[in-house]
Amino acid sequence: MKTIAYALVGLLAAAAARADEKVETKKDKNDASIEKEHKAGKTTHKTTVKSKGRARAGGGKVSKTETTVQTNRPGNDSKTTTTETKEKDAQGNVVREEKKVDK
Repeated sequence: MKTIAYALVGLLAAAAARADEKVETKKDKNDASIEKEHKAGKTTHKTTVKSKGRARAGGGKVSKTETTVQTNRPGNDSKTTTTETKEKDAQGNVVREEKKVDK
């Protein structure tokens, strides 16, 4: 879980070189949240990443990451939500992997 959160923070922090960009991160033991927003002319791009993890009853862990990307342009707005769920057993092998994209 920590590696996912650190990778997301590193990725968004590296892209935060623009002066008109806002990046906000919140991190807890099993919960991480990142919000990024920047403007280019009249277009606004906003990305929100929420990642949660929990332990499984028989050992292992389940991690769920939800990424929402919004683009606001004059006359043309879009929003895409991607939800990824990974379930690992006690040895670290991926038991179940699911990805769902909503537009």
